[in-house]
Order: sequence, then C-alpha cells, then structure tokens
Amino acid sequence: MSTQIWVDEVRDMLLSGYVEDLDVITGNVLVGDSQIIVQGYASSIVKGVVVEVNAELMYVLQVTSTTIDVLRGYGGSTAAAHTANDIVRVSPKFPTHRIVSSINDDLADISSPAHGMFQIRTTTFTYNGGVAGYDLDTDDGSGGYYPVDSIYEVTHAAVGALANEPEIISWRLKRDRATDSFASGNALILYDGAVPGRTVRVLYKSPLTPVDITDLTKDRSLTGLPTTAYDLPTLGAAMALMTTRPIRREFLDAQGTSRMAEEVPPGAISASFRDLMGRRKERLESESARLAAQYPQQWPRHSAVRSHQWGYAPR
Repeated sequence: MSTQIWVDEVRDMLLSGYVEDLDVITGNVLVGDSQIIVQGYASSIVKGVVVEVNAELMYVLQVTSTTIDVLRGYGGSTAAAHTANDIVRVSPKFPTHRIVSSINDDLADISSPAHGMFQIRTTTFTYNGGVAGYDLDTDDGSGGYYPVDSIYEVTHAAVGALANEPEIISWRLKRDRATDSFASGNALILYDGAVPGRTVRVLYKSPLTPVDITDLTKDRSLTGLPTTAYDLPTLGAAMALMTTRPIRREFLDAQGTSRMAEEVPPGAISASFRDLMGRRKERLESESARLAAQYPQQWPRHSAVRSHQWGYAPR
C-alpha cells in the first residue's frame, strides 16, 4: 500500500467531501519544461491561480486554450517529472507537499521516546578476536545511515548443530566517533568475546523513516511503522494542517450546505480538533504499549560489566 493512500486520507479528512476542480495532463512533463497541456476539463485554470501535479505546485502565467505556461516548483514544492494522465489539482486547499511534510513531522514526533514508537533494525559484522571496536554499519542504501536511538540486543552465532545465538553481555555504544575509523560515526565496543569468524548480530532501535516526497508510490512499510499503526500519521498530519488552514466548514470561497446557527455553535471547530487529538492520543498509547510488549525494556549492557578478555580487572 503506497504513501499516496496516506495523502488521500488526510485530504479527505480535511475536505470532508468538498471536491476540488480537477484536470489531467495529456503528455509527459520534464523537470525543465515551462508548459503543461491539459484535457480542458477545469474551467478554473486561469492566469494567477496555482495548480498541482503530484506533489509539485505550479503558478499559472498564461492560458492559451489547453496549453498552460507555468512557473515550476512554486510555494516551496520541488519541480519533478510527470507523466500523461497525472491529475492536475486546481487551487489545492491542502497541497500534497505540505501533507507529506506534516506526515513526516508526525513520524518524527511519534518516534520521540516520550511517545514510545520506534522500529527495530538489524546489522551484522564478523567477529575478529583481535578487535574490540566495530563500526555499527546502519547503511540506509542511499548514502546515509539509519539513526541509532539505542541498542536492544547483541548476539553471536555459536558453533555446533544447535545454531543458537548466545547474547553478548558486556558492550558499549560510543557515538560521534571519527568517521575515518568508524564510517557511521557509531562504534560498538565489545568487552565480551565471541567465536572468531562468526557473525555478530545487533538489534537496535531507530526512529521511523520519513516517506519519500518524490515518489508517493513507495510502500508505507518502508517507514518501519507497524501495520496496526497506519492510522497515526494521518491523524497527526490532519491535526497539524488544521492549525494553519481552515477545514471545509470554514471555507470562504465556496458555499457549503446551509446550517442553522445552533447546529454550529461557537467552538465547534475547536471541538473537532480536540476530538481528533483525543483519538490520536488514545491510538498512540495503544500502539506504543504494543511495541513495549514486543520489545520489553532490558537492563542496558555497557562497560560497567567488563570481562577479563580485554584486561579489565573486576571492580
């Protein structure tokens, strides 16, 4: 299931059935192009309005029939390539790049230790009997490294038919190391040994991974969020966007369904926000408790427990 689903859910939550004027482009658009050609469905595309294709906003400079001269990458968005039949959204109330930014902000927020959400990642290395310090290689595949909040467990492959993984008890994580010695900047120091040539496996807690704004077709699982918690980013993003832009019932540029004054009393909008906030808080507590049950807090192993292997005398 793609990230686009989250974007659509947030927009539906905020628009409450309000339908924006839509069109589609008829051909591919390159990053450097200054024109787009549309089918002509939307009569509201005129000079001075803003249109959106995927996550890119464009300012309309001139309209000649179905050919639109545009200023690319408007309003903090990023110019990108688009393909025929991509949807053109006219004067979007909640631009996609802002929705995605709010989703990423919420993923970072719920990854805070105060909120208790995280992902468990794994890295391995081969044990060398003559080496105490190892680079904690958390390569994310794009030239960077996954952040390490804390190490959950360190085990090593034993010798024999049992193929069990005994735990390495005494170790220490050192951060901000020289990258010429430890490329990731994180060093794992082992004070207990393993079998030389065998694999050491490290489980570590990492913040949730932001979604890629340039490709909304990527699967939501790449964030590391459990499937049971997929509603959390949409709730958080909707809350954030409600604080900066009116939701549907407050729109001034379109006439909504007539309402009697007593049907929308003072504070109704604030009440909607509080209901959303209460729901998010309840769901966040449930999901963080689920993670805590799966990965219960352990007594942290560190250099306070040192073996004789590296010449440390008992305290």
